[in-house]
Amino acid sequence: MGNENELPDEVVISGSSVEEAVKRALLQLNVNLDDVDVEVIATGSRGVLGLGGEDARVRVRLRDRPYSEGSDVGTDDEEDVAGASSTQSQGPDKSSALTIESSDGVEELEPEVEPTAAEGREVVAASSGSDTNHRKDPIDSGEDLEREAEDLLDGLLERMGYMADFEIVSEDPLAYNIVGDEDFGRLIGRRGENLRSLGYLLNLMVGRRLGHPCRVTLDVAGYRQRRVEHLTELAETFAEEVRENKEPITLETMSAYERRVVHVALADDEEVRTYSIGEGEERRVVISPKA
Repeated sequence: MGNENELPDEVVISGSSVEEAVKRALLQLNVNLDDVDVEVIATGSRGVLGLGGEDARVRVRLRDRPYSEGSDVGTDDEEDVAGASSTQSQGPDKSSALTIESSDGVEELEPEVEPTAAEGREVVAASSGSDTNHRKDPIDSGEDLEREAEDLLDGLLERMGYMADFEIVSEDPLAYNIVGDEDFGRLIGRRGENLRSLGYLLNLMVGRRLGHPCRVTLDVAGYRQRRVEHLTELAETFAEEVRENKEPITLETMSAYERRVVHVALADDEEVRTYSIGEGEERRVVISPKA
């Protein structure tokens, strides 16, 4: 018999968000994020007026260890999280991924993801079996980064049910724009949540293959650029109102990425300043006159 105090190789944990569920799992396994593979079983949902919401649910396992017996996904009560898109009786469900949001601020790196309760229980595995078989020693070649990123992105889009192509819009840092004739509304998600989740997932998988952290940015039909332009214009409009009225304005809730866009847009303004208030998904940017 095994030691009763021995830590498990994998756990399935629920939480109010993907981020919280992952944190709980790491505490239970007593490891860091770099030591595990994360699969999102359910992204969770907020419900309506706080009612009828569902918790996020993740499976976290120690790396380089096979799934324990009986942990196969794709059962009757769980979506397939082994890399294939979720399937319902109506047909294939184009899936989105997970993410963990960082704190905001002008100095932060641009976050690619945030826990999302998009539509339904949409799932994509944080890594596939084939990814494990392709792990490599650390490589710094830009060509290797492009090759791995394109290979993985192509596979992710296919498993999510999209017959789309992508183009390089920047080589340093590496950035892709997904293009095609399909309706990308669901891939983008509410305010780009699903797109940032896909970006997080891609960076996680590419980093594992190359053996070191990587940075790849994704856009869909130019959505990110349009969103940045809209948020920048919004920030400048409200900043002008603050200058005139000498009263602070609190913006609507935003993701860490969106808050950063606002912070950066007004960072050099001599008359107003920005800061964030609130917790978690209720975090907002305040534009205030400088003293």
